[in-house]
Amino acid sequence: MKIKQGTIKQKVGRRHILKTAIIEINFENFDIYVFDGELSEFDILIKYKENDSRLRTPKHIHWVVDILLKQSKDKKLTNDFLKLLQNCWKKCAPLKENDFDTLNDFVVTCWEKFDYSMYAPLDKYGEYSTDFLFILMNLLSVQEKTNRSDAYMFGKIIDELLEEELDIFKIVSTAGYGGRA
Repeated sequence: MKIKQGTIKQKVGRRHILKTAIIEINFENFDIYVFDGELSEFDILIKYKENDSRLRTPKHIHWVVDILLKQSKDKKLTNDFLKLLQNCWKKCAPLKENDFDTLNDFVVTCWEKFDYSMYAPLDKYGEYSTDFLFILMNLLSVQEKTNRSDAYMFGKIIDELLEEELDIFKIVSTAGYGGRA
């Protein structure tokens, strides 16, 4: 993982204002870009792309499908990964700023909690590597908590994925929710 000052520009928000990413996080096959959002004072807008593809806004359903694929091959390790993410989500606090230094400190602090070698075997299943997923899901968590102090969507999906008997329709329904909670 490499972190650098943002350079990529993207039209953001309802007014389609051209903004430069605050921070860029590079992984082997994917890059994450964090922009200044518009939903709250310190909102962030997260985008990602694979190699030279177009920028995409991550949706819960994207990472959920990937986690389900990983669970189908190694349930115990995937659930351990989900428990780590669940703990991060529970401890996550809203951003007090959304500048480069704050986001860099957040990502570095998250990274220090992550033992990539432990979860790397999951990388052969699904689309995303666990290092990419870990940072992406931590950013989604802080985005959710920054915009709504009563946010629950991310935590609820993780809870549902950790249930002994998965209810795929419930998980997909929750993950496909169109609003931002």
